[in-house]
Amino acid sequence: MFNAHAFGNLLLTAGLVVAVLSGVAAILGRLRRDERLILASERAGLALSLMIISASLLLFDAFLSHDYLNIYVAHYSDNSMPWYYLLSAFWGGQDGSVLFWSLMLALATGAAILQNRNQNRELMPTVIAVLMAVQFFFLLLLIVKTNPFKIFMIDPAPINGKGLEPLLQNPAMTFHPPSILGGYVWFTVPFAFAIAALVHKRLDDIWIRTTRRYAVFSWGLLSIGNLFGGMWAYEELGWGGFWGWDPVENASLMPWLSATAYLHSVMIQERRGMLKVWNIFLVLFTYFLTIFGTFLTRSGLIDSVHSFAQSDVAEWFIVFMAALVIISGGLMLWRYFDGSLKSTRDVDSLMSREGVFLLNNFVLIAAVAVVMFGTLGQKISAHFWQETKYAAPWFNAWMVPGGLSLLILMGIGPLIPWRRATMRSFRRNFAIPLVISFAFTALLYFLNAYHLQAHIQRTHIPFDGPLGRLALDAELTGVYALIGLWAVFFVLYTLLWEFVNGARHRASSTGENFIVALTRMTFKNRRRYGGYITHLGFGLLFLSFIGTGLKTTKDMRFDGVGAQHQIDDITLTFKGLSEEKTKEYNEFFAAFDARRGEQILGEIKPSQRNYTGANVKMSRITTEKDEIFNWKANVYLTIAAFVPRTNTVEITAHVNPMMLWMWVGGGVLLIGVMLALWPERKRYRILATARRVASKEGASC
Repeated sequence: MFNAHAFGNLLLTAGLVVAVLSGVAAILGRLRRDERLILASERAGLALSLMIISASLLLFDAFLSHDYLNIYVAHYSDNSMPWYYLLSAFWGGQDGSVLFWSLMLALATGAAILQNRNQNRELMPTVIAVLMAVQFFFLLLLIVKTNPFKIFMIDPAPINGKGLEPLLQNPAMTFHPPSILGGYVWFTVPFAFAIAALVHKRLDDIWIRTTRRYAVFSWGLLSIGNLFGGMWAYEELGWGGFWGWDPVENASLMPWLSATAYLHSVMIQERRGMLKVWNIFLVLFTYFLTIFGTFLTRSGLIDSVHSFAQSDVAEWFIVFMAALVIISGGLMLWRYFDGSLKSTRDVDSLMSREGVFLLNNFVLIAAVAVVMFGTLGQKISAHFWQETKYAAPWFNAWMVPGGLSLLILMGIGPLIPWRRATMRSFRRNFAIPLVISFAFTALLYFLNAYHLQAHIQRTHIPFDGPLGRLALDAELTGVYALIGLWAVFFVLYTLLWEFVNGARHRASSTGENFIVALTRMTFKNRRRYGGYITHLGFGLLFLSFIGTGLKTTKDMRFDGVGAQHQIDDITLTFKGLSEEKTKEYNEFFAAFDARRGEQILGEIKPSQRNYTGANVKMSRITTEKDEIFNWKANVYLTIAAFVPRTNTVEITAHVNPMMLWMWVGGGVLLIGVMLALWPERKRYRILATARRVASKEGASC
């Protein structure tokens, strides 16, 4: 009889051996210049990828077939869970998430080997050795500490499992963890190529061009993961926001920030041969942050709804991170001091496009430092001085100005030339965008949109207080909102003008109509215009960030059907309580009609769920928000308390301005990423040569 658990264990153990053989064959093949050994290492790497994919499919099947003899399956699923939550339970616990990491690395390794069969032959053995070393670490961790194929030593197996934590049973959680983990893992390929480039002194931009799509794909997955994480927090935590500077959120934000810096700075090296040291550092640093983020959620250092606080693998990741720092830092210093990493040119002027990119990088890395300190600050302060908790107000005091700086630089970039800008080019390129963005911002202020005037009137900077708390105690919401709105209009104008102006010039030179010219121009230079579309998405996302600071929150009590309360210009009328029962929980709904003046906006039905299963561990009672979506502002309600006997309910109401732009901007961003990743059409050299020969023969006849 086939034993899936034993076979899964066999695949992991055999995979460990194959990883060692592949890595050793790659190193020996490189040292001996033996192509047969190098080919053997590549085939072993592909075989390892198939083995890990097979092991992962076995675990997926165990969840779908309710195989509760498997301890991991019994702990994270039950008979009532739908199939999509059964699939997401794969990464719902530590054991499965480590296997999922190994699975993503297997896919990335297979893609890298297949892509480079006929190119980068000098670098590939070292690349494979690095990939195998990382895979060896995670396979060893799986076998020794986090094996998802362990089984109960009882007969018969349990008839039901404990189920997935209710707070995590949300569609966003089907995408958030695998996207974050995938983003972490796919950056291993740029890291491996960077190590190989250092080892073999191949520090031109070839390795950068080879790994660009891996870096963009990794960055895109981290973007998707953070967006879905924000969606989960917005829907499940009931506080009306999507980002609370939770340590797990911060763990995925830090590599995203450094990867963003890298994707911008490599353009300078590709175009002008600058920043070699900086780009190598960013690759190594970003990969370190992916491991650091994984460590944070498994170390017990932080408290979060979806961290592995009881994990016992922290010391494994500490050793791995120490090895990364020693090896990566040592190689980088070696090549720096032997002169291999020196750039051939310096930045001519900060008033240039490369200067703007450099400033963008500095802001992004400063943001990483702020987030890291705030995340670990409580532990650091408890050790060195008085314990201090760094909560959302502290993060906002530092990160909001940084975010606005990035937004402004994003608008300046397309308008400023390479090398050096002149005053004449400044006046020509910036006059119209500045006037238009100021005009739209002033219009919103004079219309008092989102109570902007009241927020400006509350502006306060406590110069008479402690200097160290100046930023934290200042009330600058209105000022930040106006700067942010101006910056968004500035960015949107400059980016849209790039499309309009480019399409207009193409249409005039080719005779195409404007739409055809715009489409062909965009798809001809996917990397450039994909980047512009991604920036457009960020501009729209910033509207929702600004709206978060302008939202209105109010606690209300409704005593009986027909009771009314008002928040902003929205009137809420209570319609009564109702109850629904399922196998997993009892759910109580409170229904409200929402009106703006005479306009009926719709019905809102927030609820509370009381999970009745004996296996519920953390969230026996969960709050389920409901809201009305509107371009101006969403109306978002959650239940705080209720008494069915008297038809009394207490709610918290939020009016969230511009929240829809969060999801619209996220969608535009992903379109830009997909366009940038879309492969270019290339002419094969052999076909081009054949055409040239044929044309010459035809001409000579």
